[in-house]
Amino acid sequence: MIQTIRNYYDGIKDAELYVNSKIETLKRHPDIMEEFVYWIENGSYKSNGVEVEGYTAEKLAQQSRYLVGEGSFLLLIELRERPDKARRMIAGGFKMK
Repeated sequence: MIQTIRNYYDGIKDAELYVNSKIETLKRHPDIMEEFVYWIENGSYKSNGVEVEGYTAEKLAQQSRYLVGEGSFLLLIELRERPDKARRMIAGGFKMK
C-alpha cells in the first residue's frame, strides 16, 4: 500500500520531504489511506467511502477542483484531527492566497 502511494507521488514529482510527511499522516488513518490507494489504482472514489463530519472524499472533491484526488483525502484527515479548522476551510470556499 505504501509503495503504491510512493509511486503516485513519484509520478507527480512531489518533493520527498512532503511525501514522507504525507505518508506518515495517512498511516495514522488506515481507513482513509486504504481509500486513497483505491482512488490511485482505480481513478475513482469508493461509493461507500469513509465519512468524517458528514463528508466523504468524493463530496469534498465536488466542493473544489483543488480537492480532486489527494486533497480530498488529506482534508478528510484534517476533518478528523482538527474539525473546527477544516470546517472553516470548507466554509471559506478554499480561497487561494
